[in-house]
Amino acid sequence: MTKNVIVFGATGRTGAYIVRRFQQLEDVNLSLFARTPSKLADAQAAGATVIQGDATNPTDVERALQGQNIVLVSLEGNVLEMARNIVAGAKKTGVRRIIWITGMGIHHEIKGMRGMMLNALAKSRPDYVEAADLIANSGIDYTLLRCPMINDGDNATYHLTDEGEQPRNKSVDRAAIAQAMADMVANESLGRNKSVGITN
Repeated sequence: MTKNVIVFGATGRTGAYIVRRFQQLEDVNLSLFARTPSKLADAQAAGATVIQGDATNPTDVERALQGQNIVLVSLEGNVLEMARNIVAGAKKTGVRRIIWITGMGIHHEIKGMRGMMLNALAKSRPDYVEAADLIANSGIDYTLLRCPMINDGDNATYHLTDEGEQPRNKSVDRAAIAQAMADMVANESLGRNKSVGITN
């Protein structure tokens, strides 16, 4: 069955990997949400639907979510406002799942010295923590994909850990994030309603 999938943050560095991976899938109708559609001209030429809008504008977000099944989110900036708009729009339009990229350590789940550093980072960006919690408590099927240091790289092999389980490595390639998202779209039970860490 073909699934309608939209990517928020498609013009970002991680978003570019997500777009490339999803354009290889035959059972996905891919839409890309961007303030500047010209940045996605190649993806549009390859068959993706590009929707212009601003994720801080609730009207734009709701319009983009019409007819979508699954939302993939790789956003930076005013993430709490964006999360509120995506959740509100998803509820109005019947979106069934949100996969949200966030940071490892948002729930103080990492132990040791590294955990202390991540805890300090989380305290400095409480909006990122609140945005992730908003997604998790939205009533919509979700996955929080908690990432450590993200590298430009093509290693698509990944390892998922449940919250509270210590991660295997300290970094993850963008290709692995994209592959995990592709697997979660193909097998919707993978990571459903969970906060999972991802590393290579």
